[in-house]
Amino acid sequence: MPTISNTSVGEIAYQTRGEGSTALLSLHGWAGSGQYFDAMVEQLPPDDVYSIVLDLPGHGRSAIPHGPYTLDLIADSVIAVADAADADTFVLLGFSMSGKFAQYVAHRHPDRVLGQILVSGCPAGPIDLPPELVDDWCARAGDADRLADVTLSCATRPIPARLLQSLGRDAAIVAASVLRDTIDLTATADFADQVAGSATTTLVVGGAGDWMFPPDALREGVVAPLARARMEIIDCGHEIPVEAPAELAGLITGFIDECRFVDSIPITRT
Repeated sequence: MPTISNTSVGEIAYQTRGEGSTALLSLHGWAGSGQYFDAMVEQLPPDDVYSIVLDLPGHGRSAIPHGPYTLDLIADSVIAVADAADADTFVLLGFSMSGKFAQYVAHRHPDRVLGQILVSGCPAGPIDLPPELVDDWCARAGDADRLADVTLSCATRPIPARLLQSLGRDAAIVAASVLRDTIDLTATADFADQVAGSATTTLVVGGAGDWMFPPDALREGVVAPLARARMEIIDCGHEIPVEAPAELAGLITGFIDECRFVDSIPITRT
């Protein structure tokens, strides 16, 4: 897995797959890493899609950031990885908390983002997370089994035991401070006014049984504020990339086809 290192974002790990002309850059959710998308990426046609997944700062093989965990840190990390992976432009996918982060990246770098896919993603405004839930989840730091139980509690379809164990081990690597910082940032960051009416082409994908971001909440909080957003619902829970990787990959491929031309100019990567 290659890494980049610079003074603004620290050391960030990423991996690529495929040789397609359109890049898909994917951001994982809370207590995850880029490996969370393995099953989904395997379903993407490698001749059509150039997949880039990164470990957010403090996750997977990426170093804990030296400074505070901010939206700008995430945006700078995304652009640094895109540059390293030779993706001048890309479709940006954000899962769960990264549904918020992806919208911020698209706002800051509209010239780089061809379109955005928000999977089980949260809105650009603040969200009301019960303090007892936040405390319980963060108290699981370092405990692979208990962190895997968080994933399981958010799913309605079975997740293979080997995959669930792998997700738990991955989550247990993340420091308690990073778990707390990222969930706090997700809950409190508010740039809704800045992205209201955004013309970024957007696909919102929700799970019919998602208790965290149910379809009605996605329609009102994520789809409605954006000018060019539509929604697709899959019969599963919150953990769409591991519950329904083939169905999600099909939606992604179709959306990328929609984004291949912007202002009648073919989209390619360098």
